[in-house]
Amino acid sequence: MQEISQHTLFKALQEIVHEASAAIMEVYQSPDFGIEEKSDNSPVTAADMAAHQIIVRGLKQLTPDIPILSEEAPVSFSERRQWSRLWVVDPLDGTKEFIKRNGEFSINIALVENHKAILGVVYLPVAQEGFFGVTDAWQGLSTGAIKWDGQGHIASLRVRQPSPNLTVMTSRSHGPNLPQELKNLLLTGYNRIEEIAKGSSIKACRIAEGEADLHLRRGPTSEWDTAASQAIVEAAGGTLTDCHGTPFTYNQRESLLNGHFFIAGPELSPVVIAWYKNQLER
Repeated sequence: MQEISQHTLFKALQEIVHEASAAIMEVYQSPDFGIEEKSDNSPVTAADMAAHQIIVRGLKQLTPDIPILSEEAPVSFSERRQWSRLWVVDPLDGTKEFIKRNGEFSINIALVENHKAILGVVYLPVAQEGFFGVTDAWQGLSTGAIKWDGQGHIASLRVRQPSPNLTVMTSRSHGPNLPQELKNLLLTGYNRIEEIAKGSSIKACRIAEGEADLHLRRGPTSEWDTAASQAIVEAAGGTLTDCHGTPFTYNQRESLLNGHFFIAGPELSPVVIAWYKNQLER
């Protein structure tokens, strides 16, 4: 297997997200975002659409035989249910954060095969940081996860063994901080919990690179919000699962909405699952 950072597929995807990032940043630095509302009342900007067009064009050139499911171009289940392999794309994850100009948004691209996210790319345009993970060897790519930055530095990723002090990533715009009951449970084994609020897939990336330990998401997300993050976190030795500890699967239902989930390393996952079980049994 070829080293990830030297593989032509990685380099091609890297070029795609860099081009999409440049288009996003051009809009981000302009006075008018071209904000509109979609049918679900969520915002969409000119940056979302520009990135979507670049990514779709790039993926079609790279893998013309693999269909694409993008947040900005949903496909009916009657059509996509036939797809055993597909790209799942969120051209701009964290549009609300983009509009707030806080820099906490990302580009998400995942390859799904037989309902499993086997490859993921997350790129943070403002920070110029990219994350790439492969869970199942594909086209000669070895498994594993890496990070690159604007200076061309590349480092391998691995979730960390929690220290006596935990770092928990919370959502900037979607929901409350860590539930007090879970916090109390964690404090029976750890000294202190620091909660850091971030938007988009940044939370998953920080866990994958060993900068944080846990993210708990309560409330709906869509498959394009989690697929790339899941591949990266799993490739780095962590998990993204539902409250029962079952990893998410993709393109199996008409609805593209996910349920509650959490991201953690192998040490914390059983603790969170036990807490969820206790909540469900009440």
